[in-house]
Amino acid sequence: MGSIKVKICGLKSETDVGMCMKLGVDIIGFVVEYPLPVPWNLSHDQALPLLRLVQPPHRSCIVTGGAPQKVIELAASLRPDLVQLHYQETLADTIIISDALREMDIDVIKTVPPAMEDWSSQFGTVDIETIVGELCKTSIYGLLADSRVPANASENGTELDLRFCSQIIKLSSKPVIIAGGINADNVCDFVKQTGASFIDVMTGVESSPGEKDAALLSRLLAAVRNLG
Repeated sequence: MGSIKVKICGLKSETDVGMCMKLGVDIIGFVVEYPLPVPWNLSHDQALPLLRLVQPPHRSCIVTGGAPQKVIELAASLRPDLVQLHYQETLADTIIISDALREMDIDVIKTVPPAMEDWSSQFGTVDIETIVGELCKTSIYGLLADSRVPANASENGTELDLRFCSQIIKLSSKPVIIAGGINADNVCDFVKQTGASFIDVMTGVESSPGEKDAALLSRLLAAVRNLG
């Protein structure tokens, strides 16, 4: 995809996995054993054959959350290229998980939620500079700056907090992925305004939750190529 990397998340079918690989998506994401009921959630057994379809240079990612041992065991069984922690994992949880998965050559992405109350509960502070700094000291691969939380993930019209994303990007020494309401019509503006080099898209290329739309995805990727 050139200089801008693209992660497409929430896949649920072999057809959509094949489409993403054919069109050149960098990271193909699956929501697996998520602690809350979301439309994209797959069981371990549903996810396994889909993950096995993903071949280099494409990378697979499971989006999950919960207690460290649960996440570690799930990753050890499914063997994705990356695990995205997207629930209520604390800094201590993140360290335990990322250190364990590093031994398996599995990278970890830790989500930084948009709400201060979540910062406090997960990281023990509401100072974003401290949060990003502490996360960058860990063995995680990168951060995800997401304007959405599980409660509103399937809603249309959620706006990306450009200031929040820009701040995370400036503070981080590790790769930062931006997510939340990105689609073909706004991706160019969002990337230019934040300086992002990595985007994560889910509902912005869907006809319905879990069903990717080839035309929407093609338009998004074409816009990204023009940026590159």
